[in-house]
Amino acid sequence: MIDLNATFFVQLVNFVLILILLNVILIGPIRRVLKKRAEFMASQMEGIESFTTSADAKLKGYESALEAARVAATAGRMAMKAEGQAKEKEMLDAASAEAVSTLQAAKAEIASQSAAAKKALEGKVSGLASKAVARVLAA
Repeated sequence: MIDLNATFFVQLVNFVLILILLNVILIGPIRRVLKKRAEFMASQMEGIESFTTSADAKLKGYESALEAARVAATAGRMAMKAEGQAKEKEMLDAASAEAVSTLQAAKAEIASQSAAAKKALEGKVSGLASKAVARVLAA
């Protein structure tokens, strides 16, 4: 059986004093270190989250700028292609017109030479016909 005498109260006071002393010397500093560590981790997490948010915003900005550059490049390429096709059509039309005029000039030249040759031969036809008749009759 337990006797409640003076040693019990001395031990109780001793226990309370040890508990207070351990709280001041050991448990208190450990709690402060854990609290500082938790605050540090929270601040680090906030920094990480702000960095991640900033990085995501920059990435979206980069992607939108890249897409805008692609659209501008495509529009520029299409404009240049249309300009090239217009120049090609212009050059082909000019070459076609030049070919038509050259062809007409050549036909006119041939027609004038043909007419001149025909005229020259018409004057000689009667002489050639009489020579041919003379040969036929002479033979």
